[in-house]
Formats: sequence, structure tokens, C-alpha cells
Amino acid sequence: PMDKGGEYRSLLGLPGGSKHPAFPQVEAAGKARGMTLVDGKGNDPDTLGKRLVYVYDSNKFPFYQAEFYHQYHNDFLTPAYGKEYNNLANAALEDGRIKITGCPDRV
Repeated sequence: PMDKGGEYRSLLGLPGGSKHPAFPQVEAAGKARGMTLVDGKGNDPDTLGKRLVYVYDSNKFPFYQAEFYHQYHNDFLTPAYGKEYNNLANAALEDGRIKITGCPDRV
């Protein structure tokens, strides 16, 4: 099976983690959709099938971007998310939120 393991856990990075001022709003939105948000400790296990999102302090656990082609792509086991979602990658590239990494960035 692909896309399994801690590398694929669901997570959210915020400066300060769950102490970020916007966290209560994020947590409420998650709970409204049946999601549980918990503090990430680092090296946390996969969240597949658990409706769980780890919340990391992005000051302690900085963001490391994967290859461009991994951004905003469809899941392999579900219906396609649609072009509007897929096109978010190019918009993020154009405004500088994500960058070309130098690894194979196009498939």
C-alpha cells in the first residue's frame, strides 16, 4: 500500500502550535467535521483512518516542502479532487508560498 506511515500523517503547523491565537477557531472547525486535533510531539505515527490531526509548533518544527508535484495532487484511491484544487499548486508557486525544489518537480 502506498502513502502510509508517519510521513503521511495529517498535520497543521502554527507558530506556537495549539497556543496560537487562532487555534480555538481551527479546533472548532475540526470538531464540527468530526476531527480531533492533538499536539504533535515529532515522529508521530500515521493518522490514516483516525480522523486525527497533529498540531505542531512551526517554530519548533519548521516546514520542509516536498517536491512540487506532491503539492495539491489527487489522492490515488479516491475520486479526483478537481482542477480548481489541482491548480492551487501553480497559484502557490506564483505567489511564493511554495518553490521548485530541484528534485523531479514535474511528472
